[in-house]
Amino acid sequence: MYPTLVQAGPFVIGTHDAFSILALAVGLGIYYRALRRRGMLDERIVLVSMAVIVGGVIGARTITAWENTDEIRAAIEAGAPLSWIVLHGNKSILGALAGGFLAGVLAKRALGYTRSTGDNYVLAIAIATAVGRVGCFLSELPLGTPTDLPWGMTVDPDAAAAFARCPGCETAMHPSMLYEIVFNLVAAVMIVRFGRRIPVNGDLLKLYLLAAFTFRFLVEFVRANEVQFLDLTGPQIVLVPLLGWLGAHFVRSYRERTWHVPAPPLPRAVEVSA
Repeated sequence: MYPTLVQAGPFVIGTHDAFSILALAVGLGIYYRALRRRGMLDERIVLVSMAVIVGGVIGARTITAWENTDEIRAAIEAGAPLSWIVLHGNKSILGALAGGFLAGVLAKRALGYTRSTGDNYVLAIAIATAVGRVGCFLSELPLGTPTDLPWGMTVDPDAAAAFARCPGCETAMHPSMLYEIVFNLVAAVMIVRFGRRIPVNGDLLKLYLLAAFTFRFLVEFVRANEVQFLDLTGPQIVLVPLLGWLGAHFVRSYRERTWHVPAPPLPRAVEVSA
């Protein structure tokens, strides 16, 4: 395990933080390129994008706050600024996606911006998530639940001892972060290869989110997160309404035939004169 990427005296760069920043930078670069290619760069889209980033940061922290109430209360009592409380502690990619999406919708309504922007994010999200998960894999334990599969991974006992909770770390574990990295890389290839075939603007992002949330729901069974309610983990509980909303969207689209593309007209018969 490599929780610290660089340390020079008092100067320390955490592996997780470094890859999170790298993921954000890579994602923004891909997003900027998509906007530029589609001729959508203007002042309002910059404001919307800033709102998405802020909403993502707040969502990533807020969605896990109920699991860390003691830590947050202690920080407030110690007089920590709100910015420190938001930026430090457990964060969730699910919360970042939900918070960013909601912030984008609200910002667009406030600015009167009506163009669909979601599909510009989708490749950036997939690649950035894969990059960010590298940091999780290198710095977080447990990797997953115990397994006897040939690709199960073990960690040094000293590394496991540094974590207050590390169930299964004495045996081989599912490398659950690697599963998510592979999923997102495959998703990125599919987005580049087939993304333009989606006929409705914004639905490419929703398709990715439906697939990613479904995959994450299943991966949670081997992630070693604590069960919270009805044998489901915290992320799974959050995913249930999100999957319900996305599923309802595509059921409605199917019933309304919004993806229906009329067949091209048959060519006229060419008369051949004798």
